[in-house]
Amino acid sequence: MSHAKIESINGSPALVVDGKPFPPMAMTARFDQPDYIQKLGESHLRVFFLMTNTNWLRPGRDYLNQDGVRCHEEGGMEAFVKNAEILLSRIPDAYMIVRIGLHPPISWMEENPEELITYQDGTHEPAVLESEVHKDEVPGMYSFASEKWREDAKRALRDFCDEADTLPFADRIIGYFLAAGGTSEWYPVNAICDREKKKYGDFSPSFIKFYGGFLKKRYGSVEKLKKAWKKEEVSFENPDIPNVEDQYYLFVEEGIMDAMKYYESAERILGKSIDMDGGKPANLGVFLNMEDYRYVADFYDAFHEATADAINYFAKFLKDRYEGKVVGAFYGSYGCTDYYNSSTTTSTLSILDSGYVDFLAAPGVYNNREPGGCVAQREMQDSFRLRGQMFVAEEDSRTHLEDAFYRDAMGLYDIRDSIITLKRDFARILCEDIYAWWFDQHEKGGRYKHQAIYELFQRQEEIAAYAYTLDRRKKNEIAFIYDQESCHTVSCYTNTLMLDYYRTSELARIGAPVDYYFHNDCGREDMPDYKLYVCMNVFTLTDEERDELIKKARKTHAVVLWLYAPGFINPDKDPVMSNENIEDLTGFKTGRMDHTCSPRFKITNLTHPAVRYAEEDFRYGYIDRDVHSNVWLENVILPAYMNPGFYIDDPDADVLGTYCEMGLPAYALKEMDGWTSVYCAPQILRAQLLASLAEYAGCHLYNKQDDIIYANENFVAIHAACKGIHTIYFKESCSPYEVYEKRYYGHNVKKLDLNMRMGDTMMFLVSPKADKKI
Repeated sequence: MSHAKIESINGSPALVVDGKPFPPMAMTARFDQPDYIQKLGESHLRVFFLMTNTNWLRPGRDYLNQDGVRCHEEGGMEAFVKNAEILLSRIPDAYMIVRIGLHPPISWMEENPEELITYQDGTHEPAVLESEVHKDEVPGMYSFASEKWREDAKRALRDFCDEADTLPFADRIIGYFLAAGGTSEWYPVNAICDREKKKYGDFSPSFIKFYGGFLKKRYGSVEKLKKAWKKEEVSFENPDIPNVEDQYYLFVEEGIMDAMKYYESAERILGKSIDMDGGKPANLGVFLNMEDYRYVADFYDAFHEATADAINYFAKFLKDRYEGKVVGAFYGSYGCTDYYNSSTTTSTLSILDSGYVDFLAAPGVYNNREPGGCVAQREMQDSFRLRGQMFVAEEDSRTHLEDAFYRDAMGLYDIRDSIITLKRDFARILCEDIYAWWFDQHEKGGRYKHQAIYELFQRQEEIAAYAYTLDRRKKNEIAFIYDQESCHTVSCYTNTLMLDYYRTSELARIGAPVDYYFHNDCGREDMPDYKLYVCMNVFTLTDEERDELIKKARKTHAVVLWLYAPGFINPDKDPVMSNENIEDLTGFKTGRMDHTCSPRFKITNLTHPAVRYAEEDFRYGYIDRDVHSNVWLENVILPAYMNPGFYIDDPDADVLGTYCEMGLPAYALKEMDGWTSVYCAPQILRAQLLASLAEYAGCHLYNKQDDIIYANENFVAIHAACKGIHTIYFKESCSPYEVYEKRYYGHNVKKLDLNMRMGDTMMFLVSPKADKKI
């Protein structure tokens, strides 16, 4: 029987099967084109994810269609066996990870309505629940907190495993990938707060029970719960569910944007007040009123934890059953998601720290994927690496072989467009040191059905295999720090702007590679030290968490950049929300504007070395690039605004920039005791200012031209943002070897000028320890 596990190979986690590491080139595909599968095998792909269902959901049946023709619907095991046999007939030494759906059948939902997400009026919402291998019109969405669903689904999973273990090819099954919810990605297909219908949930007995247990674990006693919620009539057995009005802050931008439509100048407002959102008791602009409405954030934290707990439940069953199989699931979306209704954001660490899951996965976000752009990831993957686990990207990279819609939406019109973007995305996977499967999910299949793509995959397999023989320890100098707990204290769009669109538009263009962590890891001894820390959304921090962040910065006299409202919320303080909380963390005295205002600012101290790449008269503080979806054809960036707005009111600060509209300090630097604090009061700091600050902190920049750069100690990859001469600056003298062309671009050089078209992708092996060229 094959034995699979995740273990450290040359300093970083890897999938290892029977003692052999398998680099990040897996595939999820359909199996109705055996010749296509064979070509993928000839490209040296060996790890395949096979999508199927349990027999509980799909037992298999014969039926007459609407034309009276006798048809057969395959059962879950039947479909798996058929696909596995096709795969192994063409690639006998392939390994399989079973992507197994845990959905209940419609009959179960009809028989167990109390296990469905339930609204305040006792109703359920019919919906369509589907994945690539099933589609059902259901009477309501099953609750991930349902113990009955968990028990019945585990029984179905056990039955599947019992039969799978007896198959003649059982030794080729190396793991299970748990799938549930919408598109298998563990989100409910119903909105938990439906503003149009004025319905809110979840009042199902299963979730109420889970919610109470969650609160007991968080607060310990009813007395502490009452104090935190400022409610006397509350208990663990009957916790409050927030109504629609209490959740106003989630979508506060709708009111703000409605008012801004009538905003013509600072002196003239027609029809509505631009501060119309200020009078709601449950919010302070985009922030939840954590003084009096903390229970709203607690509710959503529990809602997301219930999903994570369900994943852990099934993963534990598999880990207890098997010693040598890997287990994974979709979870942890900080991009391309609803941070509230989707229930897969704020409990990533609960899963990673459970010890039952080897990897979590998510597709890249669907913005700006065309040539010249980049595919941003949804997770903080270096927090996975610290724990010896892997983040796996679902590389559903489109190609020019798609239908007309995707060809145009993705900007992929010919084989060159496909090759350069596949090279770009592979470079991200390899340099950021995560795992990936490529995903051909279309019903017709054939997304990668082209000889040039087969040859590319084969070459990338060779590159990845060689990369795994080198020292894989990361030595990046910049860390981006994120916070799970803060997500449910601000509006959906604020999260989207700072955690999704910002990563999509700016972070790959700094000119230097970066690592991604949750702030919780700053207290770990095994977290590496960095020269620059960028704290993205650390709005909610306890006293202990603040101390850990500053202690980490002092360790190497690092530079720390804070964005928007760092530490504004401190559950250990009274008041919970205050400007003083920001000062306690950042060292900056701050002021606040409790109305809608512009975040745009200009650099006013152009001689300071921390802003050396700033442009005079350029307006900063917002995303000024085109950020657009390649799937949903709509505008995704709202007009730039802040509510509330913050400014620096500190005579000891070195002011670098001021707001264009208000004339108040917006960007400043201050030397602290053993570290340097930099505060950007708007939500966004553009790539050129990030690059300036990185160089000020002593970080190396590989590129200064807004190109997409992926790099580690062994490779440097560039994806050209435009046509022209593009320059790479190496850390040290090297002999850059382009891995696709298989040729040197000089010897003992520190700088390389390249004549490139927009979207061209080049990847250089630069490690001086490489003893051969692949």
